Amino acid sequence: MKGGDILIECLKAQGVSAVFGMPGTQNIQIYDSLLRRGAGTIAHYLVRHEYAATQMADGFARATGDVGVAITVPGPGASNASTGILEAFTDCAPVLLITGQSDTSLYSKAPSKMFHGLDQMRFFESLTKYCAIAHTVADIPVVVENAFKAMRNGRPGPTVLEFPMDVVTGAGEVRIPPRVERAEGELPDDTALRDAVDTIRNAKMPLIFAGSAVFHSNARNELRLLAEKLNAPVIVTRCAKGALSEEHPLALQICYGFLGREALQRADCLIGIGPRFTSIDTRNWSLKLPQPFIQIDEDEKEIGREYPCEVGVVGDLKLTLQALIEDVAAGENEWDAMLTQLRAQSDAQPPLPVLHDLQDVLPKETIYAIDVHALGYGVFAEFPISDPRTLLYPNIGVALGHAFPAAIGAKVAYPDRPVICFSGDGGFLMGAVEMATAMMYGINVVAIVVNDGALSAIKGSQLKGCDGRTIDTDLQNPDFVQFAESFGAYARRVENLKDFKQTLRDALAAEKPALIEVMMQERQDEILHSIGWLQSEPLRKPLV
Repeated sequence: MKGGDILIECLKAQGVSAVFGMPGTQNIQIYDSLLRRGAGTIAHYLVRHEYAATQMADGFARATGDVGVAITVPGPGASNASTGILEAFTDCAPVLLITGQSDTSLYSKAPSKMFHGLDQMRFFESLTKYCAIAHTVADIPVVVENAFKAMRNGRPGPTVLEFPMDVVTGAGEVRIPPRVERAEGELPDDTALRDAVDTIRNAKMPLIFAGSAVFHSNARNELRLLAEKLNAPVIVTRCAKGALSEEHPLALQICYGFLGREALQRADCLIGIGPRFTSIDTRNWSLKLPQPFIQIDEDEKEIGREYPCEVGVVGDLKLTLQALIEDVAAGENEWDAMLTQLRAQSDAQPPLPVLHDLQDVLPKETIYAIDVHALGYGVFAEFPISDPRTLLYPNIGVALGHAFPAAIGAKVAYPDRPVICFSGDGGFLMGAVEMATAMMYGINVVAIVVNDGALSAIKGSQLKGCDGRTIDTDLQNPDFVQFAESFGAYARRVENLKDFKQTLRDALAAEKPALIEVMMQERQDEILHSIGWLQSEPLRKPLV
């Protein structure tokens, strides 16, 4: 078989069903193999900018829990796509970027002198779990299998594979590796587990701090059972939102929200189950953890890495939690009464405009891709979800413009479920050109664009931190409705927020890509007031 055909057969064996990308000189033979060998099995979606290729793959990966795949040319194509690789790396999403490259005979030349020149291995090494070049036809199944092993084991993360043109057009006989499955995890050390049980037994107000490793390791049910047995509330990292269904009475949503902060102050024992303690979750590691702190993780390098712990337990999360559930005593504590009081204070906040209307209209299985914008921040503490794969957000890298291409990727994965992009005017324009992709393939995402005429969060930060001075945070926007209609999409403008719910229903009923522009230029003060990290008080209050 030709090298390109081998590559496609390897992807098929790994269950790849969709690829996002753009053909170019150094990958056209890969695309020819995709056309001939992938037809009917692997669908391709043409992007209009490589930035969106990996963001679409990222949305596909987060929604499904499986690998999302992008293809670009090397050099500028790959560097354009690198933002999506960064986002996948920081948020632990399994995204594979495939690029072509010049012939292997030219590898001795300086990359800066090469067409589409870039030393991609050096460029991507710090952003990936695995990156490799297939120097020969025989290398193709090896590097593909290694990439999928990296993405499907431990904490997920992105990989990058480079295929020289002469390797893709070369021929050879190789074995196509079978599908890579997640390897069985290791049992925790008995002594460490016993220490954890003894520590929990002495606690009167235990609190669980869960990270996304909980659902990567398929341990959501065990998390719920442990929380219920201990009667311990659960706070989560940004990446783990929904790890415990937020309809559950013990789910407090984000760790730095009002409920999370109040619980941290009252707890006398913290059980960390797979959190990475990132800068955003811990407010640059200023967060004080209750003591004693028990840290449970599959990666021994994470134990005590950011915070010292009294007890560290390394092992498969599912197996470790099963053992804990069996050994710990049922909890009797004061959390129920305390949480009732705290929830009453939280629920007294005024509803956020637009955001709090969404779940009144949309079914439970809706997937939301939320961009980085003032109203979008509210999802972490005030927008309950029941499944972590229904909320797509660039949590740690925080790439503006992520939501629209990510929503397209999620809709490709789940064409029969509603998928909503909720973004601000600044972020939407970064990915808006992919309206062409949505229309071309009938990917019926509904984009909600809050048009307040500003980069509001940055403007608020300037006002607060620069003695009221601002610079270049007010925006010159297009007519978003005309913009969407020019592609053939369904588009409507909402001037009165009372009309939003019906407009959303109409957009869903249109059964085509849709955009709703929500005009909020006159409500900038209200929007700024909704941004929690700009306020001195933990709860939002009505504007006077």
